[in-house]
Amino acid sequence: MPYANAGYRGPVQHAAMWLLGPDMPGLLNLGARWVAERGGNIEKNIADKFGEKCVVFMSISANPEAIKRMDTEKEELKKASGCGVVFQPMKDPTVPEGFQEELHGFDILTDDAIGLIAEITELLAEYGMLVVGHTGERRVVPGPNPLVQSGQKFVVMLPHEFDHPGFTRALSAVVRKYNGTIKTPLRAVPGLLWWW
Repeated sequence: MPYANAGYRGPVQHAAMWLLGPDMPGLLNLGARWVAERGGNIEKNIADKFGEKCVVFMSISANPEAIKRMDTEKEELKKASGCGVVFQPMKDPTVPEGFQEELHGFDILTDDAIGLIAEITELLAEYGMLVVGHTGERRVVPGPNPLVQSGQKFVVMLPHEFDHPGFTRALSAVVRKYNGTIKTPLRAVPGLLWWW
């Protein structure tokens, strides 16, 4: 399959990489350069800091030989960064039996609350949906009465038999419970990745 964005054609393999450990200036750059020098393209990355520690996640694509090289050389990155390194080559995505091939996604914004994600994911399980991707973020909106909000984006696979109106009503009820809005209703999304 061609991969035009990475500047080459041929087979593409995906991998996930995590760096976990002490934070330092340039850590994200160190990981990004390490991937690039081995022929990898970063499709998604997340960096979070917790006190003096941090977690960096990268979703990587490259030709299979480059993925194999990164897997073999991950100890070099561990030594250079002082972090624990987990590198996981992935197989091609598959569509499980009984599920639609087309991916769907939705995007909500609500008040932040304990149990919010548990309630939403319980709803997804109730409707037989598989979570392909999820990104959630909490933010504080300043003002005289600061507001803590939670933004949630989900990419899912739907079973062949799916009650779209019923799910929309149920999701709307959960979102209303948390004083929120559905920013993007459940809809088909192109390709294997949904760029938010």
